[in-house]
Amino acid sequence: MRATSEIYKGIEFVRISSLPEDQKSAIWNSFDREKIIKILKTDALMNDCILYRDYLDWLGQIRTKIIEVKNPVEEQSVLLRTA
Repeated sequence: MRATSEIYKGIEFVRISSLPEDQKSAIWNSFDREKIIKILKTDALMNDCILYRDYLDWLGQIRTKIIEVKNPVEEQSVLLRTA
């Protein structure tokens, strides 16, 4: 599921802490830490932000990996059923 973005002073971003649990843990394990940014909003420092375009790129890569992993299993099960 794709998260909705927030915009502050022209910066479109998502907060890691506001993502679904599965995405949150996957981002902390696989996302490039140099792309995690801090945004000072009023009197609060949000230190777990990602530019929305970086989030969408990451999400696309993760979905591609999931599909690649699932395809060989589906092909094996088809081969086993027909043999």
